[in-house]
Amino acid sequence: MKSRSASFLACYAALFTFSVPEAFSQAGTPAPAKPAPASTPEPAKVPLQIRYKPPVTGAPAVRGTGGTRGGGGNLPALYVLAPEHEALTTHSQPALFWFQSAPAKAELELTLTEPKKAKPKLITKGEQMAGIHSVFLSQQKTTLEPNVSYRWSVALIPDARSRSKDILANGGIKYVKASPNLAEKIAKASQAERAAIYAEAGFWYDGLQAISMAIAADPKNAALHRLRADLLKQVGLKEAAAAEQK
Repeated sequence: MKSRSASFLACYAALFTFSVPEAFSQAGTPAPAKPAPASTPEPAKVPLQIRYKPPVTGAPAVRGTGGTRGGGGNLPALYVLAPEHEALTTHSQPALFWFQSAPAKAELELTLTEPKKAKPKLITKGEQMAGIHSVFLSQQKTTLEPNVSYRWSVALIPDARSRSKDILANGGIKYVKASPNLAEKIAKASQAERAAIYAEAGFWYDGLQAISMAIAADPKNAALHRLRADLLKQVGLKEAAAAEQK
């Protein structure tokens, strides 16, 4: 349906692969596959809407958006798919998503840092086309500690000898363990329904991850694409949302 959907189904080489496990565990790693049912299951329920309710934490704005700057030439815009405030996840190994507005002849670098530590917790590089992309921390063998405020960024590097030309976007993430009540709701829900439950509970990263995995499993489902576009609009990511609906 959309070229953005294709980036979820394509098996990219190296580090930027979006996998589609049959189930996704609370820890953020693929669960063992279940035997196929004897009969064709009913289609998963799709919620009418997803409404993100930011957590009441008083967290400062942390999101930065990248555009052409520093003599970097004709580079595309770059966005981390996260709110302006520090957002939450219930997964210790969540997926991080970003959007690139157009192809670029530049290396892409993703970095994850933690407070008061000079050495990044994760640095990984690759090349990306336009669209929505992701990295699962489980695939990078990287685990978040509870209640720690992490920063993460994506950068397009047109000239490794002059990093002032980079296009950089960054955001914040904190891992908070799910309550027993939330975990019970999630266990009974479809992937798309999980997106609505997580977003309502204030867990941005999990809501986006759940709706994105639902799209990866059913890429031609226009309702799922609409839900993801609407979710992105709610935190001001209008360009990514518009591209999702083309």
